[in-house]
Amino acid sequence: MLEFGLSLCLMAGTWAILRGGWVAQGGLQIIGFDAKAVGLGVLALLAAWVLWGIMFGMALIVAVILHEFGHVAAFRVCGHSDARFRLIPLLGGVAISSRAPATVSHLVFTTLMGPAICLAPMALCYATAQLIFQNASSLPAFQAAQFLSVLAMVLGALNFFNLLPLWPLDGGRITQTLVHSFIPAATHQASIAMTVLAAALCLITRSYFLLFFVMISWPNLLQSEQLLQAQRPMSKRNATLALSAYLATLAAFFIGGQALLARFI
Repeated sequence: MLEFGLSLCLMAGTWAILRGGWVAQGGLQIIGFDAKAVGLGVLALLAAWVLWGIMFGMALIVAVILHEFGHVAAFRVCGHSDARFRLIPLLGGVAISSRAPATVSHLVFTTLMGPAICLAPMALCYATAQLIFQNASSLPAFQAAQFLSVLAMVLGALNFFNLLPLWPLDGGRITQTLVHSFIPAATHQASIAMTVLAAALCLITRSYFLLFFVMISWPNLLQSEQLLQAQRPMSKRNATLALSAYLATLAAFFIGGQALLARFI
């Protein structure tokens, strides 16, 4: 019961941090039917179900949607009222805004909140599943608890992977930004090192589809370095706080997702 109460406190904290970003300016607005976006979303659902089964597939889709909405909500907090996201089959999703964050601090915030918004739901799913398992007296209740447990593991494992310091993952983008804040002259070398490491891991694991994704992100890496030069820099104090938040979030997702991560290590 203590875990359940703590998870609710974490949910309240997340709500407060993203206050102003949960709903777009002017409320929920439907401005037209985007057949392409709907089609991509349906394909993403089908791909997940076929590759990982209904339970894991649905958990993965929920985790991706929540992750991308974290980016969108953070963008809205920073004044990007046009922020939105799309599901992309086999790749997850992508958050979209018509303009880049105005400062390096905003860049770190919008990047980190994609994974970080999943911390509270992960804790709540684990706590709720535990309560249901202890009191389950029917098959539907047991299955609900099982799904919540799977969802919690997927939230942990997916976001831990996403926060690894590899380009073009969110962890790579955050690492690039932190290196630029602490040692500006080493930014380009760090970016190249993260890309080479990501490509090497793809080759070792024979993940050639992901390798293609890494390669096509190279132009974006160069653009990101130019963007850092144009943005208002982050103070060393804020950079230290950002580094602490990044490491704490990474550690929390490792703990939450270790049962699933152990299957791939």
